[in-house]
Amino acid sequence: MAFLRNMTDRFWSYVSPRKTQQRREKDFKFAVPSLPRHTMKRSGSGKSELRSEVSEGSVRGMTPETIVRRWALQTPSQDGSEYVDGAQLPPSPPASLERPYTDFEGETLIDGLAEGMNTFSEEGWDANEETILVDEARYMDEHHEHKELEAEIERARRDAQGQELRVAGWTEDAIFLFQKLGLRGFEPLFPYSWIDDFPVLPTNLFTRKLELAFIKPELDSESDFHAQKALTELFELGGRTRDAVLHNAPIRTAEHHIRQAVLKYNKWALRDAGLDDIWRNLSLFETVSCHKEVSPEVMQARMLRKLNKLADLWRDALRKREMENNQSTKHGKSRADEPTPEVPTLYGVFTSHTLLAFTSYDTHAVKPVLRSVAIFDFGQEGYDVWNSLAVAIFIIHCRNRLLDLQDFLPTPSQTSGDSDPDI
Repeated sequence: MAFLRNMTDRFWSYVSPRKTQQRREKDFKFAVPSLPRHTMKRSGSGKSELRSEVSEGSVRGMTPETIVRRWALQTPSQDGSEYVDGAQLPPSPPASLERPYTDFEGETLIDGLAEGMNTFSEEGWDANEETILVDEARYMDEHHEHKELEAEIERARRDAQGQELRVAGWTEDAIFLFQKLGLRGFEPLFPYSWIDDFPVLPTNLFTRKLELAFIKPELDSESDFHAQKALTELFELGGRTRDAVLHNAPIRTAEHHIRQAVLKYNKWALRDAGLDDIWRNLSLFETVSCHKEVSPEVMQARMLRKLNKLADLWRDALRKREMENNQSTKHGKSRADEPTPEVPTLYGVFTSHTLLAFTSYDTHAVKPVLRSVAIFDFGQEGYDVWNSLAVAIFIIHCRNRLLDLQDFLPTPSQTSGDSDPDI
């Protein structure tokens, strides 16, 4: 019995509330690990060093009251000599993108690319050379009559340039593209129903006459959403291109972004017009994308090889369709009595670093060469919209030309073969 009574007392003393109260009244203590000794120096001469208050064997107080007592409010000095931890500051991009493709003599990649695309004796042309930025407030203050006068003057100047280009041997298709690129900003490009979706664009780029709108869906007006989405993504090309340069992207480089944007917008344009299943995926342009260190001569040689193959493919297509027409006539089937068109003017699209260049290729010339139509620099801030509009105009022009030639091409089911992944 004594043993059981002893066990009961010991157990009750262990779980007794009185015992628990006694344990709670004890001071709360825990082992604090010692902090290492460290030193932080201030930048600038004559400044004292900030040393930690922790010494070996001592514990630094970390209670809120202790921290508040240690606060020392200071006004930053004007000379900027106070210590600032750069790692704690948010990244600040430079005010303007560096032009890393400018050499020590001041020559830029644009100059070299333009000279490389015009190795013959004629003068080099650039539809983008007269494009300048105007302050928005100044543009809004200008009267409508003054804008119309400027547009008429620009059209007259472009018409005069067109005559010079004809004398130089340019094709009519290339002259039309040259003038269309040069007149962007002076004539309407979009349907008026888009004006609320692109409030940053000038109002003179929109027209209520749908037949005058150059950039628009081809078949169905209900596809405005996809057309606007494709154009919005194209407007973002300049920012992505400059980000690739600033962050030195190893794979998705600046020229990669430009090339992909051109091909993506072309994919929408072909699908919108029902040309995505055209015979052997024929196109009116080829692309060459190279690093900025690749010389224009090498890029030009690559483009000439690709355009020569594309021209041969067009000749085969037109010849095959002519044979189909002749066979249909023999079997008594009625065919449209239209002459077979000639091989159209082809174009080359160059992308190098932040540059984009459009060149024309005359397939009927004795010795076909590349003629520079326009060169654009997506590294220049403030020109993103106008450069993107140039891409849209180029793609829509090629789409419209394909629609004109669609009836003279063989049906896709009669051809087997791999398509060119670059088209």
